[in-house]
Amino acid sequence: MTSHLHSPIHTQIARATAPWMFALSMLFLVCQAVLIVMWVDVPNLRESATQADVDQYVIRVDSTYLGMWFEQLAIVSMLAIWPIVILESVYHWIIRPKTPSMRWFHFYTLTFCICPSLRMCARSYEMHGQLWLPGMSWQRTNKRLRRRLAQHFSIPMIGIALLILPVLITEFFLKDQVARYQWLRIALHIGTGVIWFAFAAEFILMVSIAEKKLQYIRHNWVDLAIILLPFFSFLRSMQAVRGTRLAKLAKIPQIAKLARAYRLRGTALKGFRALVILGVATRLFKTNKKRQLERLQAELSVARRETRLIRLAIARLEREIQEELDDEAGLADETDAAVPLN
Repeated sequence: MTSHLHSPIHTQIARATAPWMFALSMLFLVCQAVLIVMWVDVPNLRESATQADVDQYVIRVDSTYLGMWFEQLAIVSMLAIWPIVILESVYHWIIRPKTPSMRWFHFYTLTFCICPSLRMCARSYEMHGQLWLPGMSWQRTNKRLRRRLAQHFSIPMIGIALLILPVLITEFFLKDQVARYQWLRIALHIGTGVIWFAFAAEFILMVSIAEKKLQYIRHNWVDLAIILLPFFSFLRSMQAVRGTRLAKLAKIPQIAKLARAYRLRGTALKGFRALVILGVATRLFKTNKKRQLERLQAELSVARRETRLIRLAIARLEREIQEELDDEAGLADETDAAVPLN
């Protein structure tokens, strides 16, 4: 039975498809970041920069803006990736046993069908529970890997999260320049997209290798909120826009509902950026604690070496003192033997 579950053909397929599925999942996540920018950040930034009437703002189309092209490309790419992930999930459902011990593998397979980007760091049953990572090949999810990846992500993620500071400064203090220069708007959108993508990619990876996933999510709820807040704001704003379209058909004024839709997006962006700043502070605090721990461990190591040297010195002195006492005792015995008995 074991030879069938981990047959050479299934193992070879897992080895061959892992890098490609990782790349497709990563591309799907990139497309999600593009849509987050296009559906949440772009409308909010345009409204903030123009301060125009809501009706005129919605009707106005910037023909020089390349966002529509990126949006369509992202949607087409996602629609192309989705069936591939579903086909792989169906394949795994067919070849893998339907036993209680496999329930989590099947559950994760279902989540991949819902959101293909979660497939990025999936464990492979055919590879004995290992996962594939670029540059690291197949790895077992143990404490050593978790510690290694946490150290690898700590400093770069702080740097990426700090991108929120120039974004905030530019958007709030350079509104005229943002409205005038397209390259500045594009730079702000790229900054928002990169931040969201980095947090999402790190969170998916670290949850995948976490031994206690719910505990990791509780400890890193800020990262999860950063990822989910734009989605929720977009869904709520779409409800408002849908209500506006119905109102337009009924010849009812819709400016209030459109304003509400964009206020939702604006509020969500403010919350997103506030959470990113909170995430930066949390990561810096964790980094400081880690550095303090490393410093104390280094001091402890030095103290242990010094303690070992002191013990060696004490042992040497005790040995020399004992040798001197033995020599004195031997000399006293010789003297007693040399004295004639009356």
